[in-house]
Amino acid sequence: QPGMDDPTVKLPAPGAQVQAPAAVISDALAAGIQDITNVLAGDSVRLNEVLRMVLETMYHALGFQRIVFCLRDPTNGRLHGRFGLGDRAAVLSPKFEVLLRWPANQAPDLFGAVCLKGSDTVIADARAATIAQRLPAWYRQHIDARSFLLLPMVMKQLPFALIYADQAGNDGLQLSERQLALLSTLRNQAVMAFRQITPQG
Repeated sequence: QPGMDDPTVKLPAPGAQVQAPAAVISDALAAGIQDITNVLAGDSVRLNEVLRMVLETMYHALGFQRIVFCLRDPTNGRLHGRFGLGDRAAVLSPKFEVLLRWPANQAPDLFGAVCLKGSDTVIADARAATIAQRLPAWYRQHIDARSFLLLPMVMKQLPFALIYADQAGNDGLQLSERQLALLSTLRNQAVMAFRQITPQG
């Protein structure tokens, strides 16, 4: 996909996290993973409980400005924001509308391309020209964060959900390789919950 190899789409240097010492963040993520593992191993697993635990672990460990969970709407095939945590999350979640299909002559926007690729992506600077021109209009109008993280959720090679998180300020989202690996594990636990449970309603 054009622009996906741009240097602004990168993992910042390990240890660059400034919100808290890297070890503290990693320990908090690992503790959340263990708690969710215990819940998934229980007799009665509630999908919404697991999803909220995943988002809360990410949100509190890394001090995100906001985090939003998007789920595919079977009526139109798009990923819609369902709920979130943090700054204006309740108001902004419904603004998320990630397209997964486009006309043949139109390139996917960045959100759609990342989801179709199933690739965990850190956008260090969304104002960079090569990134900004690929952001969907709804994102530029309503969210417009300087730095954000996309964790697509894929089942049977098809994206069905997305975890979005952003950081306040102009310093850019700083994640070490270990932190991103732990975030990916948390995302995988959310996928596992979907595999185990058929959501009601």
